[in-house]
Amino acid sequence: MTQLTGYIGCLLLLFACGVSARSEVMHIGTLMQISPQHPLVVQVKQAYQQLGLQMQLETMPLERLRVEAARGKLLDGNLAASVTLSQTVPQLIRVPVQIYQLDLTAFVSRPELRPAQWTELQPLRVAYLAGMLAVESRLKQHQVKTLTTVLTLEQALQYVAKGRVDVAVLPKAEADYVLRQMTGLKVQAVQPALEQMPMYHYIHQKHQALVGPLTAQFEKIIAPVQATGHQ
Repeated sequence: MTQLTGYIGCLLLLFACGVSARSEVMHIGTLMQISPQHPLVVQVKQAYQQLGLQMQLETMPLERLRVEAARGKLLDGNLAASVTLSQTVPQLIRVPVQIYQLDLTAFVSRPELRPAQWTELQPLRVAYLAGMLAVESRLKQHQVKTLTTVLTLEQALQYVAKGRVDVAVLPKAEADYVLRQMTGLKVQAVQPALEQMPMYHYIHQKHQALVGPLTAQFEKIIAPVQATGHQ
């Protein structure tokens, strides 16, 4: 009987350890083709590490990311999104520290096209990432009628290069990273950016207890970097 009790105790201990090990990993979603060395990825990972947690990055199309983040099963949060995400996905809680600035930028292949304002996109054929609601909202606000949604940054850049669209509105640093890997593609970013959008980290409501600790970590790790201009 003593041996049986001890055996059951060991099984319960192993089970508890297994649950604990799984709970130490936070599955955080982001758009496809983002660099694992992206400064934001590195900094958010560091914040979780300071709390004794591991961050595992899960890349997927933005529309699926929004659905999975809301369900809170495959994903525990969203790496970075605009301030309006919590309005469309109430299951997600915004950590109230700006962690990044997204430069929404026009990418073109024809040098004569230099759209530097949203209004200048109105007569053009424009591609954007499906699920990027802030961009979709701006384009509709400025009555851009010929719109094409794409699933990846690579697809958007290819559409521009092949003349299927006139311009793609994409996050600049992230699209530049993909563009560098697409050798020979004659596509370039138009400067200045159409808009600079503050971005925030989101976690599922089941992890609400992490909001305060993450806020403190982001203020230590990310805010000083932004202030010195070295991000």
